[in-house]
Amino acid sequence: MKILAIDDEPISQYFLKKTLEKFYTVTTAGSGEEGLRLAAEILPDIIILDVHMPGIDGYTVCRELKANHLTSSIPVIFLSASAESDEQVKGYQVGGDDYITKPCNPETLLAKVKVIFNYRDDNIQLKKKYKEAQKTANIAMTGSSEIGMAMQFVEQAYLVNDYSMLAELFFTLTDKLNLICAVMFFTHEGPRCFFSDGAASPLEVTLLKKMRNQNRIFDFGRRTFINYPNATFLVKNMPIDTPEKYGRIKDLLPAVLGNLSNKIFTMKAGHAILTQSEALAVSFSQITTSLLSLGVSLRSSQLESTEILKTMYDEMSMFLPRLGLEEDQEEYILNHIEQANNRALDLNDNNTEIETSFQHVTNKLQSLLDRQNQLLIEIRPAKPNEESLDRNNDYLDNVELF
Repeated sequence: MKILAIDDEPISQYFLKKTLEKFYTVTTAGSGEEGLRLAAEILPDIIILDVHMPGIDGYTVCRELKANHLTSSIPVIFLSASAESDEQVKGYQVGGDDYITKPCNPETLLAKVKVIFNYRDDNIQLKKKYKEAQKTANIAMTGSSEIGMAMQFVEQAYLVNDYSMLAELFFTLTDKLNLICAVMFFTHEGPRCFFSDGAASPLEVTLLKKMRNQNRIFDFGRRTFINYPNATFLVKNMPIDTPEKYGRIKDLLPAVLGNLSNKIFTMKAGHAILTQSEALAVSFSQITTSLLSLGVSLRSSQLESTEILKTMYDEMSMFLPRLGLEEDQEEYILNHIEQANNRALDLNDNNTEIETSFQHVTNKLQSLLDRQNQLLIEIRPAKPNEESLDRNNDYLDNVELF
């Protein structure tokens, strides 16, 4: 431990040096000017400072010591022949840490110095803890802000039904994290690549496809791949030199990408449902049209066959007398024709009931077709509301901390 004693009286310097040098390294200065110079050179652990000196007095020296960033934290013990309260208050006002009245015995001096050393050590520890606490608080605040941005990304992602806009929204988040990224979406149309810096090498595209089958998180150097069933993500500039930020990003990105992967799955499922619904609607329409056409043909055939039988009966009634048949023969033939006609009419009545049932089925199919078309209107993705997204485009700049 180093002590600097500043006193213009040689006897005081001798007393201070003789008392303290058994336990500490002691340097003496005979004036305020010399004391300021030595304090900046040797940076002592404690300064013992006489109040009344020619030239620069002790109060001025202390004030200048506290104004210098090199010496501002060094504890100062004032020495003075005056025990007046005003003197002590003045010493406290300029930054002094203790006050000793001359003359003093060695035991008092050593005790005072020991107390100041303990105070100094405690103060150093407190400052370290304060800095650590401040650092922890800053990390926590930054982490909260990043979590807030991630949560708002998740909220905004549900408004998007376009892969390009979804990637753009995601890069808005990663830009705020100062990350250069690439992402591959595995869509219903096949893999699609997007890049935050607008460009990628063919090798990066190949790696994005191949890394899909690797571990969830795969690191090499400053690059990190994160894999999910419907998305693979590449960070090109992971902050490996900043462990706290690196850890936060490694915790944050998987959660965001998990949601992003689920969103892509939802978009693919929606597309599959939409495609299937459109196919069903076409099938329903074709079946309904075919049944209606078949019903019309059936009805037309029934009417035509009935008309043929009636015409045949009328013609036979008119021409049979000319054939020279016996009366009972004519009656026999006409009775059989009439019976056939009556059976045809009975069948026509039955066919009317069939036609009614047929029409009922057709109406049901038409109802299903109408409901299917309405469902298509409801599930078909709307065009992205760019005005809404633009209005919220700066949401990441206005995140409130938790």
